[in-house]
Amino acid sequence: MIDLKKVNEELNTYIRPQTFPVAVRMFRHGEPLPEKAKRPSRDFKKGFANCQTIDMVRRYGWTIALTREDSICSLGITALGFDKELKFYRDGNLCEGSYTETAEAGARSEAAVDKFGYNQYQALVAAPLDRCDFEPDLICIYANPAQVMRLVQAALWKRGGKLTSSFGGRIDCSEIIVTTLKTDECQVILPCSGDRIFGQTQDHEMAFSIPFSKIEEVLEGLRGTHKGGIRYPITQFMEYEGKFPPKYMEVNRMWDAAAGKVQYTPRDRVVAAYKRSYADSVPTYPIIASYAGVQEGYTIREYCSDAKKAIKAQVNIYEKHRHDVVLAYTDLAKEAEAAGCTVQWSDTIVPSISEHVLGEDKGKLARMNIPDPKSAGRLPMFLELCEGLMAAKLPTAVGAVVTGPWTVAMLLRGPESLLLDTVDDPQFVQDLMRFTTDYIKQFSELVAATKIGLSFAEPTGSCSLISPDNYKEFIKPYHQELVQHFKKQKVNCTVHICGMTHPLYEDLVDAGFGTISIDIDPSVDQLKKLMDVAEKKAVVIGNVDATIFERASKTQIEAEVKRCLDTVGDRSGYILSTSCEIPPSSKPEIVQWFMDAARTLGRYQQEVGSPS
Repeated sequence: MIDLKKVNEELNTYIRPQTFPVAVRMFRHGEPLPEKAKRPSRDFKKGFANCQTIDMVRRYGWTIALTREDSICSLGITALGFDKELKFYRDGNLCEGSYTETAEAGARSEAAVDKFGYNQYQALVAAPLDRCDFEPDLICIYANPAQVMRLVQAALWKRGGKLTSSFGGRIDCSEIIVTTLKTDECQVILPCSGDRIFGQTQDHEMAFSIPFSKIEEVLEGLRGTHKGGIRYPITQFMEYEGKFPPKYMEVNRMWDAAAGKVQYTPRDRVVAAYKRSYADSVPTYPIIASYAGVQEGYTIREYCSDAKKAIKAQVNIYEKHRHDVVLAYTDLAKEAEAAGCTVQWSDTIVPSISEHVLGEDKGKLARMNIPDPKSAGRLPMFLELCEGLMAAKLPTAVGAVVTGPWTVAMLLRGPESLLLDTVDDPQFVQDLMRFTTDYIKQFSELVAATKIGLSFAEPTGSCSLISPDNYKEFIKPYHQELVQHFKKQKVNCTVHICGMTHPLYEDLVDAGFGTISIDIDPSVDQLKKLMDVAEKKAVVIGNVDATIFERASKTQIEAEVKRCLDTVGDRSGYILSTSCEIPPSSKPEIVQWFMDAARTLGRYQQEVGSPS
């Protein structure tokens, strides 16, 4: 006789079922039932179902004998031949309305159920395999689909091909016992509703039955397939590098940078700020325009009118100071100039508007057309500058400064006149803002198409000139329009406003700007106020005093940098910068002191996630 304990050991080694493998035997009349077998009617004073009996054995480890007097399920009684198959059953009445639409269909389902002959056997006896003291007819194993798959593979080890089973979705005791014994073949069992209800078989479980005549063949198959590398628990491919959330990978980058294995690029530092994360140091840049041209030996006129010279100047000034953001930035007069204003030129002073096209006659607005950004004034030159800086493939963030619609409106009309218009003719101001917003939108479309960053300069939008109510009424709606327009294109918009800006911070954030660049105000700590308002909503840029870059000592520069870093503390979402464009005559050593102080004082201590 096969050693059932060893069979059980091997099944547990190769399959690891959650419940006991069950040995099942059909006892004929006259055969003595195992003495230790429990009898439902005698020991529990209850009638059991076939599936319930098997499930109790596999969970409790009891041996149970089920005869006609112990049985309650008419379907299981009929399948095992414990009583006569009645016409009422055969005609499909037990299926109709539950499993089949009609009795006729039910009759076909009942006819398909494998059954023993009436009174062929006296009892079903089930026992846990390792405690079984009789030779079973079959072994039934409840398992998950992967474990059943392993049993199927084992059954086919020697013969190959496929294993065939059929499923009715009901009376699985027939498939486990009757079908297995009649075919003398292994069966894959889909537990039926009764098995799930009364046997409490779980959703993840299936079953597999093995005729005892095939057990050695199946065990040999388990050994062979296991040796061949097919195993349970299923071996999974693990030789890959997982893709983890970006913030997880940033920590690895920080460790590598600290160990000197990698270096952060200027662009990495800027990206970290936008992700509210950290690189090796706070991202830093002085706002550089004509200063770059002067350092290259060009006049300001040359820098602001010749794209190739401006590109060369910006690339070379980066190589000198290694700042983290490079700007396509010439002057704020180019948009108004292209719309008809007169520009005052100088070799040493940044271009400015000398005559406002609407200064004497605001009625001209109705006759004005939006300039063509591809041909009007110096706009094509600026687009060439944007394209050239992007083509240079600098390791920095690269942005473009476009004059904002309010500032363009003020340059077209004249500052004093436009401010009076907000009181005397607010509709004209709205009409002018409509014109300049459409104009700047079209120009900015071409700028953004170069893939450069987009920044709007609104130096005249500060509370040094206008009231917060003016901003809400005449500027904010158009800012929101621009921001929403470019947000649909996944383009972040930056705004820079000079002078006193802290009364506007809530509105600027509400307008949707992803980045806000600020000036200094001697009367208040604007940086602290903006950091508090913009928390996790906008990146803050600023605000080292730009006016001191012609005369400051190293100590003064370091103090300004420290003031900003101390104000920001351990918060990210900040880019250290100047409060405005540094003067064209700024001293190179002062600019470098600024960068050196930023790299030294702005270095992050990654152990605590805060600046040193």
